Amino acid sequence: FKLAAIVAVLGSPAAALAASGKFQKDVAVDGGAVVHVSNESGSVTVRGADVDKVTIRARIEINERMAAKDPVRAQKIINGIKRVPPIKVEGNRIEITKIERRAYQKYASISYDIEVPRDSDIEVHSVSGNVVVSGVTGDVDAKSDSGEVTLADSQSADEASAPAA
Repeated sequence: FKLAAIVAVLGSPAAALAASGKFQKDVAVDGGAVVHVSNESGSVTVRGADVDKVTIRARIEINERMAAKDPVRAQKIINGIKRVPPIKVEGNRIEITKIERRAYQKYASISYDIEVPRDSDIEVHSVSGNVVVSGVTGDVDAKSDSGEVTLADSQSADEASAPAA
């Protein structure tokens, strides 16, 4: 009876389950890193800290309508992104790009929480999502086409832009 009540409210047992996943990547760096983020959909938070690595924590969200319609495919998309995350590393340069598989782009968004050494250089562009950069003393360039941009405790913010209200 309880399951029937939940199904009546949410539509189906599959809809009751969140279509999301997480992954984390740690990259050891020697001194400050150069981090470039180009994200289509999802928020990006970058925090400077007294660390010797870059830690990227990502949360993948699948479009609710698609997840309710085809939860098996939604999970395959999540697993595919986790298996091949859109992150490239070359020395101290870390590039986080948009989701490469076109079939995944339509249904998935990724929000990032990134911890970097304080003296890292940061460039973040989000098409749809908020951007927050704090505690970074290196160069910062933060933009969002559709979301707020917040810079806090960043000593050399070069540029921050968000859409006009």
